Amino acid sequence: MAKNVIINGVTYQNVPEVQMPLASGSGSARFVDTDDATLSGGGQMLDGVTAYADGVKYSGTIQSKAAQTYTPGTSDQTIAAGQYLAGAQTVKGSTNLVASNIRSGVQIFNVTGSLSTPTITQDQSTKVLTIQ
Repeated sequence: MAKNVIINGVTYQNVPEVQMPLASGSGSARFVDTDDATLSGGGQMLDGVTAYADGVKYSGTIQSKAAQTYTPGTSDQTIAAGQYLAGAQTVKGSTNLVASNIRSGVQIFNVTGSLSTPTITQDQSTKVLTIQ
């Protein structure tokens, strides 16, 4: 959004920015209208980044999470909200997670087992074990 600017009594209309030489003689200062910026705080930018909106300087607060590999275990592992995933987040799999390796009726990570459990009986008179 451009503004009307008065310099030495002269009005310039719809000026989007003003660039002026520095008193030191090297470089310049640039003034840009940020009234129409939609940034509302540091929670919209990564940590270490700064920006201006409506004349206010904001510093980013969103943390970055580097690439990580997760190995399934007995408890949940949560990737917390409010972070930027700067690298691939990988959940490990296993080629051994198949129905034939899981006892029948047991479910692990949505795989229902089909492995039958052997029945062992012992003849009380002969003490012979039978496995079926």
